[in-house]
Amino acid sequence: MNDNTQVAEVSNTEFKVNNFEGPLDLLLFLINKNEVNIYDIPISDITEQYLQYLDYAVSPDLDNLVEFYSMAANLLYIKSRMLLPVEVELDEGDIEDPRTELVDKLIEYQKYKKLSELMEEQENDAEWYFERKKIQTALPFNEDELWERLDTWELLKTFSQLMSSYKTEHILDLYEEVSVNEKITLMNELLEKKGECLFTDLIIRKGNLLDVVCAFMAILEAVKFKMASIWQNRMFGDIKIKAWEQENGTGI
Repeated sequence: MNDNTQVAEVSNTEFKVNNFEGPLDLLLFLINKNEVNIYDIPISDITEQYLQYLDYAVSPDLDNLVEFYSMAANLLYIKSRMLLPVEVELDEGDIEDPRTELVDKLIEYQKYKKLSELMEEQENDAEWYFERKKIQTALPFNEDELWERLDTWELLKTFSQLMSSYKTEHILDLYEEVSVNEKITLMNELLEKKGECLFTDLIIRKGNLLDVVCAFMAILEAVKFKMASIWQNRMFGDIKIKAWEQENGTGI
């Protein structure tokens, strides 16, 4: 796609700032649109396209436009840094890619966006009743034949549905000592004793969002390193975790 075509595309469609959550959202859109590597952004081309979009920007809120123009200034600064001869930078010590900070922000935003989209898709599929030792379900947990093995994608969908049940007033207490390692240790203890456990067995602090997130990350680590396999007996039901040895060396 040449530059003239790109300008025509933008000018034929009134660009509304409110269509994007922020400047990072617009940047991510342009990166995907151009099918470029997010870790190696062609900053000159992307900056030019970004500015073209702003030329046709319409926003009822001036504050929104300020954010977008602030990012434009940052892009132009990065572009100017990229144009500097390498030797100019040598006196400053180790040479750092001027795009690094922007790429880090885009990666974090991309993770947030994907999880948000998944949570939105699943938010009306089922209702969770979250308790310390169980989740109320239509099917009993004690019938092993009802449990089916999960893959990591199904695990992510279940977790996203659980997260959607938490309201905005659930604030993370950053001073609480909760860690993924703590959950992995607890999981190993339960698996050594019983050979299996439930996801809800890993939740020590009822209603604590950070506790739930750490428990979920511990399960992902266990599956990744073939420490355990995961099972479920109904869509969005509780998750059973089994010691890997019980599965005769097979896994996800």
